Amino acid sequence: MSDALQLLTIPFLIALVLTGIHTYLGIHVLTRNIIFVDLALAQISALGATVAFMLGYLPQSIAAYSYSLVFTIIGAVILSFSRQWTGRVSQETFIGVVYVVSAAAAFLLVDKAPQGAEHIKQILVGSLLTTTEADLFKVVLLYSAVGVFHWFARKQFIQLSFQPEQAAQTNRRIWFWDFLFYVSFGVVVTSSVAIAGVLLVFCFLIIPAAIGTLYSTSILVTLLIGWTMGTLASTIGLGVSYVWDLPTGATIVCVFGAALALAALLKPVILTSPEQRRTVIAKALAGVRTGGFTVLLLSGCWLTINPHADQPLLNLMETYQPAVRSVFLSDEEQRLLDQAINGADRLRSEINHLDSMEQTSRWQGEEMTGDDLRRVTGYTLTFQEMEKGEQFVQQTMRYKARDRQRWVIGIPLALFSLGCLLLQASASEAFLPRN
Repeated sequence: MSDALQLLTIPFLIALVLTGIHTYLGIHVLTRNIIFVDLALAQISALGATVAFMLGYLPQSIAAYSYSLVFTIIGAVILSFSRQWTGRVSQETFIGVVYVVSAAAAFLLVDKAPQGAEHIKQILVGSLLTTTEADLFKVVLLYSAVGVFHWFARKQFIQLSFQPEQAAQTNRRIWFWDFLFYVSFGVVVTSSVAIAGVLLVFCFLIIPAAIGTLYSTSILVTLLIGWTMGTLASTIGLGVSYVWDLPTGATIVCVFGAALALAALLKPVILTSPEQRRTVIAKALAGVRTGGFTVLLLSGCWLTINPHADQPLLNLMETYQPAVRSVFLSDEEQRLLDQAINGADRLRSEINHLDSMEQTSRWQGEEMTGDDLRRVTGYTLTFQEMEKGEQFVQQTMRYKARDRQRWVIGIPLALFSLGCLLLQASASEAFLPRN
């Protein structure tokens, strides 16, 4: 437990800082209806980092950060004038073009570079788990300065975001304040991308603000909800990535997505009267029943029509209840299936053991000779071929079971689910108002 706290404390604190600044900026982004401006600026920043990478600078160096910042400021200039270019073409269109061109340029640069794929992966998902106290100090200091700047310029920024028509009439320097907004925004994005990657930065910016906007029109309440949900999602994502040994950035992104989906589903239940809430719950339960019976109907028909195809529902049932398959096999067929499964597991274990030996020798022990490597490779290929044979036996036994299950499970399941759907439809019509 102490190891986990030591490993996750700094990433958690940095996630809190990212949540704080990005939720506020995300409210502006959502209000301006420029959802992908973060991705565009993040990708421009990533392009700058890629240029620095191609010139030989380390990803975490001052030079790499400087290149990213310069590119981001150029992007801020373009985006600050894009409001003036809009008409029949929306500002979001220009933002999308900036993102696509920047991404394509970055891919072109690293296409022939050694470790180019690793560089792109680093840009996308970041390295939040490897952050240090120095990184935390830097982002706290920088984002505090940006926050203070936004506090003093809050009148202009809020007017541009929430009252654009009034700003156009009373403020003749819209492009200037837009430029300041995008530059400060770009500074935050540049620093965040270097730590968390493009995908996670986008989630920190959009999803907490979106959840807050779903539940309130007040800026303060939206901020509080966004900060709370961002903190919860970051905590859960870090915990899940540690327990299951998953990539931290990608895990947190998925948790953020699940949080947004859950918040959207719960909104009709939370922000309604008790009577409306009961109606919503009843409709939701009816939808779940309809969806469940539809899945059963499709699964039964698919098993009947094409028993040798993949059967996801039946595979799931057989995983937890092997008897669903075994009752359709003779004793000899079941013996062959068990033998093939055990043989495949044993061979897979042998392959993993050989791979582990080779990796250990390469990184920790004495390097293998050419003869040793050829011997290990030969054994691995032999075991892989044997494993394919065992898998062929398993597939043959499954096909035998499927040919029998189609009549005993497939057709009755399809008829049962169809009948349930018809009964549910009839019951729903009975409650509809009559003219």
